[in-house]
Amino acid sequence: MKKIGIIGFGNMGGAIAAGLKQTQAFEILVAEKKPEKIDIAKDIYHCSILTLPELISSSDIIVIAVKPQELGLLFKDIASLTAGKKIISIVAGKKIRFFKDLLQTNTVTRFMPNLAASESQALVGISFSEDVDDEFKQDCLAVARAMGTPCELPESLMPAVTGLSGSGIAFVFAFIHAMALGGVSSGIAYPTSLTIALKTIQGALAVMEKNKENPIELLSKVISPAGTTIRGVTALEQEGFTYSVIKAIESATSRAAELEG
Repeated sequence: MKKIGIIGFGNMGGAIAAGLKQTQAFEILVAEKKPEKIDIAKDIYHCSILTLPELISSSDIIVIAVKPQELGLLFKDIASLTAGKKIISIVAGKKIRFFKDLLQTNTVTRFMPNLAASESQALVGISFSEDVDDEFKQDCLAVARAMGTPCELPESLMPAVTGLSGSGIAFVFAFIHAMALGGVSSGIAYPTSLTIALKTIQGALAVMEKNKENPIELLSKVISPAGTTIRGVTALEQEGFTYSVIKAIESATSRAAELEG
């Protein structure tokens, strides 16, 4: 069984461990500083807790799952140990070349998941370095599937994946909240209104997944002449709904590109 070493056991590191534990495809090693995170990794997910040097020497694949601002100190500790190692980065805003140059390895894969990875429901954007062999590629896809659904893209599109999916899940939360507030404005208490909004969205997703239809086709099935739905859609567009969503994703994408430098 291959060993996968996770550096950093925050939301994403924990999500990977949770998903991989279900598949039993890898032995999971963890390096983490915070005692409460170590306890979770050890007691809940039964991971082996190692020092950074121990993890790097023992792992077939190393997952870097720390915050971008923590990379400087981390690299001081590991850069002399990682030559030729197989690396998966979940660090937002850092290109493959950054890891190849500083960690002295040509075998790097970049992931962009979102918060839904904690439920193994994330869309995981994946970009591979040119030197990734098929075995490592398949291992990376297995790790991504533990977090949700892998989607391979050129690295140039990673900022767009960040805007559409990484940040986009927050826009969905905002929309759900807005729907619930609309129910409150129409007389329904917030907890009940939120339940209705959630079930409505879950139902819409179920219909789309079953019928494999374009959302415009499904929209046309709900709208009737001079009815309630067209009145509501008109109100959305009068307030710039479609434009606002497009601009939100474009703005998040632009910021992601800025962070990449």
